Amino acid sequence: KIPLFIIGKPGCSKSLSAQLIFKSMNGKDSSKEFFKYFPKVYTKSYQGSLSSNSKGILKIFQRARKSLEGENLQNEIISSIYFDEMGLAEISKNNPLKVIHSQLEYDENKEKISFIGISNWPLDASKMNRGIHLSITDSDIEDLKFTALEIAKSYDLKLVQNYKEYFEHL
Repeated sequence: KIPLFIIGKPGCSKSLSAQLIFKSMNGKDSSKEFFKYFPKVYTKSYQGSLSSNSKGILKIFQRARKSLEGENLQNEIISSIYFDEMGLAEISKNNPLKVIHSQLEYDENKEKISFIGISNWPLDASKMNRGIHLSITDSDIEDLKFTALEIAKSYDLKLVQNYKEYFEHL
C-alpha cells in the first residue's frame, strides 16, 4: 500500500505496467498459483486533466475507501487508485493535487489504500516523496529492435524468420 509514481515518456508502457498488476492480482480467482496467496485488487481509476479539481480527486479516494467497507474485506481485497495523467492535473489552474498530500499520508489515514500515479514528466518532489518513484528510461536502439522482434514472434514465428531485417529497420 505504499504509493507508487511511474514516470516516463508517452509510449514507454507505464499504463501497461499498471494494467498487468491489476489483471494478475485477482486473489483466489487468479489464474497463476503465485497470485492466489495475495488479496484481490479493486481498482478505481481517475483521469487527470487540465480541468481536474480537488473535489474530484477527493471523491475517488472516498470511493476507494468505501469499497473496503462491509464484511471485513480488508484481508481479502486491496482497494487501489489508478491516477492516469497526474502531470496534467498538476499543471491545472485549479491546483487539484493539493489534496494528495493528506490522502497519501500513512499517519493520518486509518483506511490505507493502494495508489499508482502515472505521469509523462516528474511531479513536484513533495508529492513523489510520499511514495516510490519509478522512472522508465528511454529505450535505446537495441531495446527497440528486440521489442519489435518479440512482438512479431508473439504473432507468428515465421514473421521473424521472413521479415527480421524489416523489423530491425522499422
